Amino acid sequence: MALEDELESLNVRIRKLRVQFDLFFSGALPKPPLEARDLLDKEVKRVGSTREMKLAQRFLYNTLLNRWNIFTELWNKRLTEREEGARTPVIARRRVTDSEARDAPPVPAPETARRPAQGPERKLVARAAVRDAVDGSEQDMKAFYKSFLEARQEVGNGKPPSYEKFCQEIQKQAQTIRQKTSCERVDFRLYVEENKVSLKAKPVLDAETADGKEKGR
Repeated sequence: MALEDELESLNVRIRKLRVQFDLFFSGALPKPPLEARDLLDKEVKRVGSTREMKLAQRFLYNTLLNRWNIFTELWNKRLTEREEGARTPVIARRRVTDSEARDAPPVPAPETARRPAQGPERKLVARAAVRDAVDGSEQDMKAFYKSFLEARQEVGNGKPPSYEKFCQEIQKQAQTIRQKTSCERVDFRLYVEENKVSLKAKPVLDAETADGKEKGR
């Protein structure tokens, strides 16, 4: 089986496993599909460690791996919360909470005011180094766009732009950054933050560009 076919097969299995976990957490399945998760985890790691990949293939694999890591982290977190909740009856949890509230010493206001607020968690979903989003590697852009669609579907965003409009927007941002920095490529990163999907872009300085700047100093 070709590597691209293996990766697509893994993507299909991830989608099916996600459905099984959703059914379990909703109460439709009696137990979580842990055996299927562990087998799929081994397959994802096997493909990543035993194959010599080309650049485009490595990009597709990294996109799949990022997606897999996001799902497994979410499932493990929800399983832990479910197990902790099941071990402590509801009435006992209420009693413990009430007791802790009565016994806990008051927290001074200045201490609370000085406590730093934690920023929102941000997860990297995919990334792509773009020269030309329209005339460049169509396979890379389609993989990046696919990750964009999956991320939006995961967080429940609205109707996504078409593939053509997505490429045009990437191209527009890349041209603006290249004109300002004289770089050849722009690194685009796809994040999920505060239940929203965002794109971040920054210039990539190639070795020739960096050498030219050193000589010009």
